[in-house]
Amino acid sequence: MVSFIKNKELLSPLGNEPHAFAKFRFDANMYPSSLIEEIAIGQSLGAWEEKYVDPKILKEKVAKIVTFETNDYYHEATLAFPKQIWHGKLSWLLAILFGKMSFYEGVQLNSVWFSSDCFDNNQLMGPKFNPDSLRCLVGANAHQPLLMGILKPNVAMDAEKIAELYFEAADAGVHLLKDDEIRHDISINHVLKRVEAVAEISSKQNLKCLYAVHLQIDSTCYLNHAQSLIDAGAQALLVNTWTSGLDALQELRKAVQVPIMSHPSLVGAFGLREKTATIHPRVTLAQLIRAAGADLSLFPSPYGKLGLEKSIALEIANSCLIQNKNWLIHATMPVPSAGIKPEHAPLAKKDFGNDFVLNAGTGIFSDSIGIKNSIKLFREELDKK
Repeated sequence: MVSFIKNKELLSPLGNEPHAFAKFRFDANMYPSSLIEEIAIGQSLGAWEEKYVDPKILKEKVAKIVTFETNDYYHEATLAFPKQIWHGKLSWLLAILFGKMSFYEGVQLNSVWFSSDCFDNNQLMGPKFNPDSLRCLVGANAHQPLLMGILKPNVAMDAEKIAELYFEAADAGVHLLKDDEIRHDISINHVLKRVEAVAEISSKQNLKCLYAVHLQIDSTCYLNHAQSLIDAGAQALLVNTWTSGLDALQELRKAVQVPIMSHPSLVGAFGLREKTATIHPRVTLAQLIRAAGADLSLFPSPYGKLGLEKSIALEIANSCLIQNKNWLIHATMPVPSAGIKPEHAPLAKKDFGNDFVLNAGTGIFSDSIGIKNSIKLFREELDKK
């Protein structure tokens, strides 16, 4: 099955060291099956050159080919990358897995997972909140889908109006509210002002609705900014993971104790379809951000204006939630989003079960029936047994 392998060290059994596993799929009409050997050596060592490096060290650090399958359309192989070459840093791992390979048309990073010993309490820890603990935070019943609203037009709203809308929506039954990912404030003081305004009314009215403030990632101060927001009363943080970088999410998870939402900005550029995506959406919107510590993952639903194919959306949700020997960490809560209306609530519940958050913006705040009544319609459907 893998007779093309010239370097038999690539087929050696895995040692006891932690490994990240990656499945690659590449076009059989464009590449020979031997490309997987090039990936294994080229993406872990750069080259197999014994005159410069002890062969024992090369063997320890090289990626191993775990499985290989082929058909008339594509070759598919799983490689194991030892932790000692990526050191628990997901941005380093992504560069190893797909940095150079991203220039190869017809090669897809199809799936990523980890041996359980990759995770610890210091470097790679996964989410802090699972679906049940999120429900507990917002006062929802067990096994109940949650409802989130997007404060719109968020970019143009001042702190007082945001606090006013927060109260109206929270009082009507929304579990979470978030900033728009496109809101960027030139000064942290502007962000603190709206966090403080929401925190004050939340405390006075004893509201459990979480307000997720957009944390603007910069190269130096974002961890300090995050702590300042939390000290001011921020209940959750929203991060544009794929424009800010996996490192930012992973470091933030280690630093804060509030839920973190990962926004999917830019992910569409990697492709959205099973056969044509360069990086499969389950990798970007579930597997890597779950490992990095996102408690909630936003992604386009199958229903709204940016609709994903239902099979892809369900695969993302499954990858967020699955529990097995490779995913002993907490689950990430799936958040189907974009163009959501009340009539989508029963469809979402049928498709996604109970462990999800339905995320609506204009469907709550711009409906002609008003905020309270639109939330009532959503909740009536989501709360049905």
